[in-house]
Amino acid sequence: MGRVPYWNISYGLLIDLLSLPAMAVFAYGIYGHWQRIKQGKARIGPGMTLDAWKVGPVYLRALLVKGILGSRIYKKPCTGLAHALLFWGMAALSVGTVLVFLNVLFGLAVFSGGFNRWFMGFGLDLAGVAALIGVLFLLARRLFPPERLTLFKTNSAFVPIEAAIVLLIASGFVIEGLRIALKGADPGSFVGNWLASLLVGVGAAPLIHQYLWWLHGLLALSLIAYLPYSPLAHLLLAPVNAGLDIPIPGPKMGVIDFEAFDGEGEEAPCLGVGKMADFSWKNLLDASTCLQCGRCHEVCPAAQTGKSLSPKNVMGTLGDYLQQGKMDDDSLLDSIGSDTIYSCTTCSACMEACPVSVNQPNAILKMRQHLLMERSEIPEIMGQAHRSLEARHHPFIGTGFGPNDWRKGLDVPIYRKDETTYLLWIGCSVSYEERTQNIARSMVRILKSAGVSFGILEENRCTGDPAKQMGNEFLFTEIAGQNIEEFAALGVTKVITMCPHCFNSFTRHYPLLGASFEVVPHAVLLRELIQSKAIKLANSGATICYHDPCYLGRHNDVLADPREVVSSLGQLVEMPRRGCESFCCGGGGGNYWTEEEGTRINQTRAKEAMDTGASLIATACPFCLLMLTDGLKKYTENAMIQDIAELVCNQMEA
Repeated sequence: MGRVPYWNISYGLLIDLLSLPAMAVFAYGIYGHWQRIKQGKARIGPGMTLDAWKVGPVYLRALLVKGILGSRIYKKPCTGLAHALLFWGMAALSVGTVLVFLNVLFGLAVFSGGFNRWFMGFGLDLAGVAALIGVLFLLARRLFPPERLTLFKTNSAFVPIEAAIVLLIASGFVIEGLRIALKGADPGSFVGNWLASLLVGVGAAPLIHQYLWWLHGLLALSLIAYLPYSPLAHLLLAPVNAGLDIPIPGPKMGVIDFEAFDGEGEEAPCLGVGKMADFSWKNLLDASTCLQCGRCHEVCPAAQTGKSLSPKNVMGTLGDYLQQGKMDDDSLLDSIGSDTIYSCTTCSACMEACPVSVNQPNAILKMRQHLLMERSEIPEIMGQAHRSLEARHHPFIGTGFGPNDWRKGLDVPIYRKDETTYLLWIGCSVSYEERTQNIARSMVRILKSAGVSFGILEENRCTGDPAKQMGNEFLFTEIAGQNIEEFAALGVTKVITMCPHCFNSFTRHYPLLGASFEVVPHAVLLRELIQSKAIKLANSGATICYHDPCYLGRHNDVLADPREVVSSLGQLVEMPRRGCESFCCGGGGGNYWTEEEGTRINQTRAKEAMDTGASLIATACPFCLLMLTDGLKKYTENAMIQDIAELVCNQMEA
């Protein structure tokens, strides 16, 4: 005789009827999240779009890979596996429950033949075992947590929920065992059949079966109803958050449309974010989705070197304000602290580590914009650099060099309209610091040797990126507008950059202001010149450790090209933290112009490079070169670090 739904249960359909109010409570919980999130500004993104399976504002690939499959969870393999076992196990059990309901309503033949044996029997038992193993691991981790889970804020609500899931799964197995013990073996149900062998002859087994069945059903409905109000809401919010996240790396700051502020008779909008109501829907969704798992804290260079910033604490504070309905509370920035907000190096390591696609740097930078543009608050030395940028169009305070000193004694062509192919963008970081000037000189020699048609601007200037990172969006827009106008007048269509920050501004922000030109990082161009044999190199065989600049690697996914260049020069040596998980030099976010508290980030990174035992350190960013040159002074007097352009120039054969 096949399995019979609601066997030994009177009025079993009541459970199905009770699912209606449970689902109503569930839906109201989801509605509550929406009510809070929609109080923000109705911006989904900064206006950039990609065709990665995009439907409306939703990126389906990100929704599937990051949101549903949870690809980033597996960066911690044990935790990732536990989540997978629990999630997919419970998903399979839910499918089984729906099939039972369809059998009751429509007589769907799920309790006969091979389907009953292999899915309803073996498959669902296997799913239950998988879910039980997963939730037991996660419960143990909550009871004996790693430090990242307990810092600043501990989400203790996970413990009773996970305990309830253990009880739910365990009671389900016991119910199955009692049914089989009283009714006969069930093909494929290996756990149920085993438990039945232990439960044969138990007194009052039918009554125990009935009580457990109702307890199991009511517990399941209670968990469903409670889910949106619990930390498990991330099961629903995380896929949505991932699907709405523009699938390009970095904070995705976009630009501010200052022309929209010119309306007469209207109050000027707030610049940046000073309270929760100023955030976008996506920012508030981030705050709702954040799990407080602390993975961002573990990789944040500021947090790991004794600074006041912790991305986990920032998002926790935003989540608390949102949950408490403090949308117009002006104390938000003071609660977080200006020192905390300015400590961010904008490296985006927190974004890379986040398993639920939270954009922490975006929120931090929006608050930084408000501090600078509305409250005129900025750290002292960074403020000096900012004022220099306003007055002299470069932030390098105290420099004794002029914009063209780097090319003294060197014949450098000027860009000519309709004659020159590439504009070699010099920018400020290789103009005003003596150590980095050699990057530009090396690139000029390389390009000339390779026969590349290039030229520079007669008047060298900054892209405006430091202003944007410090929080002055207006100054950035002003400088960028001037550059765009000159590029258009000169007919510039191809640009070579030597600074990843310049590359990032040109490719991410300038197009939103109307620019249209191709940009090539010097690491990519050098790789192309080497592969095409436009230049020939002598491989020294030296061991060379490569440091990934955040704005080249993690922000723009330029990872392989500089490594190929380094490999053509010597033997590439990797640091433990590399690629998209590289550790910052500490110079981003305007923090090149700050006095650090705690351990210096550049010294921490320099020590990692030294520990590889490599004879040389290579990078592809002038700021990284400057920061690590300074950081290495604590450990060695040798000049170990060079830009890849310097290395190529030194080993280039005539």
